Amino acid sequence: MNQPTENAPLPPPTALKEVLVAMDFSEGARAALAFAERLLCSEQTRLHLVTVDDDPLLMQQSTSQQFRDEEEDKMAMRFVNLLPVERREKYRTKMAVRCGTAYYEIINYADENNIDLIVIGTHRRSQISKMLLGSVADQIVRKANCPVLTVPPSHLPN
Repeated sequence: MNQPTENAPLPPPTALKEVLVAMDFSEGARAALAFAERLLCSEQTRLHLVTVDDDPLLMQQSTSQQFRDEEEDKMAMRFVNLLPVERREKYRTKMAVRCGTAYYEIINYADENNIDLIVIGTHRRSQISKMLLGSVADQIVRKANCPVLTVPPSHLPN
């Protein structure tokens, strides 16, 4: 294997075509979105905003479809308030609301949409909480089929 020399040009970076931001509307998720926007330099890059509603009521078969649709509409409106229309259009944004287990739904969405990079915010949790509950970000990092970038809330722009 050839070792690169100091003067050898670096290969061009691989263009990101599909970037997913996992959105729970927390401070960490807003920091992840802000960071992801800095990565979206190409007009060929599409931004995917995905949120997962893990309310057990929505997953019950006895829950009406009308109720599920209303809850999905409420979640979708939060996206509209989060990212102004100009930026949604600029990034050709696709917004999705899923119901289920957060890490599982985010990974499935990424696989279904050929996502090149998942960007996810982290939360400040105690060690005991992490041991008992785990972390959505931890699960995604371990199980995703594409690279995952984690962003702490401290990277939220002023």
